Amino acid sequence: MGQTFHTEFKNNGVTIQNSYPKGGQKYTDPDSGNEYVYVVFWTCITNGTASNLELALDFPNDSFIIPSSPNTRFNLYVPREEMTLEQESLFNYGLDIKSFLDENIAKPSSVRTAISPNDAYLFYTVVISNRGVNGPVRAGYELKNQDVVYTINGYSFNCGSLIAQKDE
Repeated sequence: MGQTFHTEFKNNGVTIQNSYPKGGQKYTDPDSGNEYVYVVFWTCITNGTASNLELALDFPNDSFIIPSSPNTRFNLYVPREEMTLEQESLFNYGLDIKSFLDENIAKPSSVRTAISPNDAYLFYTVVISNRGVNGPVRAGYELKNQDVVYTINGYSFNCGSLIAQKDE
């Protein structure tokens, strides 16, 4: 997977790889005129188990503040568009950020998908803020039991689940 991931998390046959950010550009909401700074990450969740895994991620439209940047408000988005390895070297990992944010800037974001055994799911996470931060933005997912936890610059919160589907 190239050299762009910065963390790899393994737990009971599940591997989560999180990339470094791309972006750091400005985006202006055409409806409100508000200006934001954004970065794009990709994540790859690999299912090395014998069961299908159900991934559920939810990010409300509410912004939040992290202790390391108390004057900056953040929002997170998970585009439904799946990433491919061929897009890894592209600007913003190939995501059309303007079109995505133009349609989704004021909406909650969620993903529901099944990951088959020995398969992987690659997806984007977009972090926007009302201003930039001092230093780099580092973020990624990890698994704590069945909870998916997202950490951004040292601030962690539950954002979903990754649950083995029972055979029927």
